[in-house]
Amino acid sequence: MFAEPRDSGARRSDEPGGQLAGHPTHEDDVPTGAVVAGLDGSEKDRGVLAFATREAEILGSPLHLLIAQEVHAGLVGAWDSGFIPIGLEPELGQRHTRTLDGLVAQLAARHPALAVTASQPWGTPSQALVDASERARIVVVGSGRKGKLERILLGTTSLNTAMHAVCPVVVVGDDPGDVQRPIVVGVDGSAHSIRAATVAGDEASRRGVALVVVTTWWLEVVDGIVVTEEGTPEWQRVESGYRRMIEQVLAPIRQKHPELAVEVDLRNARAVGTLLERAAEAGLVVVGGRGHGGFAGMALGSVSHKVLQRCTIPVAIVRAQARTD
Repeated sequence: MFAEPRDSGARRSDEPGGQLAGHPTHEDDVPTGAVVAGLDGSEKDRGVLAFATREAEILGSPLHLLIAQEVHAGLVGAWDSGFIPIGLEPELGQRHTRTLDGLVAQLAARHPALAVTASQPWGTPSQALVDASERARIVVVGSGRKGKLERILLGTTSLNTAMHAVCPVVVVGDDPGDVQRPIVVGVDGSAHSIRAATVAGDEASRRGVALVVVTTWWLEVVDGIVVTEEGTPEWQRVESGYRRMIEQVLAPIRQKHPELAVEVDLRNARAVGTLLERAAEAGLVVVGGRGHGGFAGMALGSVSHKVLQRCTIPVAIVRAQARTD
């Protein structure tokens, strides 16, 4: 997904010289072209690990497990604040080491053909994952939704990683998605959405599922008139323009994957609501990092941000530029 496979040089975790958790690490420990799973030792790791493992097998890529080790300055009195007394940091690091070692051993037993490595870089989780994205094929991270506002607030790690990673990022909640369901992609003609459509087409072809292309429009003006009445010449002109754009985006995808079943869903509607509606029957939603409505320099577009906040299946955020090797 997202790029052509590359020779990572990674060994299986049970082979001599294979990397195990607990060793000193730096960004070069991430195998080139790996699927990187950002873990934190919590329950949400299950969805992340399930998606990342499955994706690594589909792609034929190595799988790299990553848990960041944060440094906290000094002792903190309140345990429920989320800070850890500095004297207990080695104990926390050892616990993460045991977690990673256990996961590597389990994966080696269950997926003997899969190359699995792991690391514990120092720094914040989001910074560690952004650094890893320089070498990764994709980064998979948990949504981090919490409490009663779980459909409104994203975790800091998932949001910051999606905003700043070099490679595409997949944000996974409790549901790792069904690989037998269609892939939905939002297309608005922007460079980011064109790249997202290419990525979604490649993934749909690999999975052997249909590709659903969603394009929406809301307020359009033709000859000084706001288009509101369906079936009018002005309405038809607007839709014809969008259909031409969609076909231009799809032409190279159809040529590359002639077997791919493609559905085009063009509506006069809000983008977020339509994408979420189609996501109910999908296995993955793919959106560009920023659309036509974004400001220059904006790290994440409003549509992609809202879809991340509210979608319950995995969401892939794709930027306009593909990785270059």
